[in-house]
Amino acid sequence: MTNSTHPFDYLEALEQSVSLYSAPTPEEQTDLDYWQGVSFLLNSQHYMVQIGSISEILPVPQTTPLPGVKRWVKGIANVRGRLIPIVSLGEFLSGGPGSQSPSKPNQNNRILVIEKKDLSVGLIVDEVRGMLQFATNSYSDEIPASLPESVHPFTRGSYTKDQHYVVFSVDSLVTSDNFLKAASE
Repeated sequence: MTNSTHPFDYLEALEQSVSLYSAPTPEEQTDLDYWQGVSFLLNSQHYMVQIGSISEILPVPQTTPLPGVKRWVKGIANVRGRLIPIVSLGEFLSGGPGSQSPSKPNQNNRILVIEKKDLSVGLIVDEVRGMLQFATNSYSDEIPASLPESVHPFTRGSYTKDQHYVVFSVDSLVTSDNFLKAASE
């Protein structure tokens, strides 16, 4: 048996050939962070809210109207033994005369339940689309120009996948004087 036909020599030549012609292995990406959020529709605009900002998502429950509140407060609802105010987020954000009117209620509407400090509230949105994950390096401070000016104080940039997803800030909403002063004047 000659050296060139020895199995060990063949394997060694094969390894050299593979090393010479193979592409380098990609480096492991351990520094890539992700942002997770729940996607929802409101007045035909796609929004995202950080996953930890909401405690649950529910169908719109039956509400009991409250007297002396602004039109965007739809009433209170009993959610598993807790009374929670229910607010139409679209009506709150509509910004008054001349702005886009909120969508009509339908079976796709959902409640995003927010619990921050001493405040629990259910926000009616047009539709919840599900959970999405974005690489944090795909974040942009820019928001679509089509977004109504009345919504800007409650947004924190956007992520892009197949479209723009505006990041909605629950913290900005629940600290807003306009939101907290729900009594009609």
